[in-house]
Amino acid sequence: MSVHKDLVLKARMRLMGHNERILTGEEGLWVYRILFTVSPRVHAYKLAYVLRELSETDPRAARVPEVRRALLEEARAVAARIPADAPAHQRRMWDHTVAELRDIERRLGRAQL
Repeated sequence: MSVHKDLVLKARMRLMGHNERILTGEEGLWVYRILFTVSPRVHAYKLAYVLRELSETDPRAARVPEVRRALLEEARAVAARIPADAPAHQRRMWDHTVAELRDIERRLGRAQL
């Protein structure tokens, strides 16, 4: 997937102006989605983290279970790209995401995972 260079530059500039460890919320989502396409090794953990956070805090996800599930499934797919030599807390992101998906499936009465 090719991302326009101006979008990548804009996302990188936004990160440079951010003082926290991870940029969160909707803004973090678009920044890390863009940067993940150009360097998944570096941004996989942060994108998975933001997706999980939004699945828990976004009001749309609370009202519509399919939105929450979609965010968590994307987090699981992204977390699978976290490198094997990453710190342990990053590598465990996939396990946490799968556990969350199983919990949602259980609550919805459709244990499929």
